[in-house]
Amino acid sequence: MQRRDFIRVAAGAGAGLTLALVLDGCRGEPIPDAPSDAFAPNAWLRIAPDGTITVMVDRSEMGQGISTALAMLVAEELDADWATVRYQFAPANEVYFNPAMKIQATGGSTGVRAAWGPLREASATARAMLVAAAARRWQVPPGDCQTELGRVHHGSSGRSAGFGELADAAGREPMPSGVTVKKPEAFRLIGKPIRRLDVFEKVTGRAEFGLDAGPRD
Repeated sequence: MQRRDFIRVAAGAGAGLTLALVLDGCRGEPIPDAPSDAFAPNAWLRIAPDGTITVMVDRSEMGQGISTALAMLVAEELDADWATVRYQFAPANEVYFNPAMKIQATGGSTGVRAAWGPLREASATARAMLVAAAARRWQVPPGDCQTELGRVHHGSSGRSAGFGELADAAGREPMPSGVTVKKPEAFRLIGKPIRRLDVFEKVTGRAEFGLDAGPRD
């Protein structure tokens, strides 16, 4: 990191801890390819045919619960079933830059603030594509469909389809623009106590930390 960049980031982080990843050769690391049968409308989420939703977390988990917090933003706007949500840490790539710092960094209490708009809009876009796929399948207007707990419903006919069932078709839908995100009064997950996604890995010793990297005796 250049001295000028370090000063700028340190000032922006205030008293918070900042972990920046700007190593030479890492800036262009490719985004992990989603499985060919998964719905991956953007860099932030993948929906598999079995309905599993994987959220790409682009912040470092330091005990603050960011892997769960960012997944909650995605799940909220998708109207996902929390039981189907998983997370994966994102690689070094400019698409995952923290917009508050202009580099891929964690600190200054910017994790959720910086992701609040982009992740919700990305997830609302994915939800719109899932709804469009269901509406096309049923030959009904998209406005007549609703989403809830990982499914798209058509109330008047009683038909419904899971996000996994719609994943392939949703991937062929055009990318919508100008999507509308939820109003706070409609939140089902955000602001509620919820099971953290990383607890099981930590209590079972499966979680990997920085000290686990490199050669082992």
